[in-house]
Amino acid sequence: MEPIATPLTGHSQAETWENYSLVSPTKFLILCLITLGLYGVWWQYKTWRFFRQWQNSDTWPVMRALFSLFTFHELLATINQFARHTGGYTPMPNTTGLVAGYVILNLLSRLPDPFWLIHLGAVGFLMPPYRAFRDAMLEAPVYGGFHQANFSTRQVVLLAAGIAFWGLVITGLNTPG
Repeated sequence: MEPIATPLTGHSQAETWENYSLVSPTKFLILCLITLGLYGVWWQYKTWRFFRQWQNSDTWPVMRALFSLFTFHELLATINQFARHTGGYTPMPNTTGLVAGYVILNLLSRLPDPFWLIHLGAVGFLMPPYRAFRDAMLEAPVYGGFHQANFSTRQVVLLAAGIAFWGLVITGLNTPG
């Protein structure tokens, strides 16, 4: 694991942060479940992209999100560091347990029908890091974090596509042979 970089400081840097919309934890959970966990991967990508700028590092957010089974522990450590830095620190309970649960449940996606659906439980292990990151971002608005009250148009489209896909999944699970 590479060392966690020192965060950038200074007022001039704060002016370059892009807006980072943050939905409520309940909406995050709904988005993750309806998209079969893909929204959680998207959130990890966006979070790694934010940390690349915050730490002024050369990390690849796409690769870290796609290989989240290997980078999830570092993401939790970085979120804790960021939360301490902003003053919005809410300690995450047992980060090693969160990582173990996330990895094990994601690996269960390889089970046969319908048991692969158990892997959706991995979303529960994303909730504490999401809450910690969200609280830290809202505690320090200089980084561009703001509360998004409603689903955006893209999120509504994603929800509609996810519901349609769930319909196909349920149809496939109920079709014999």
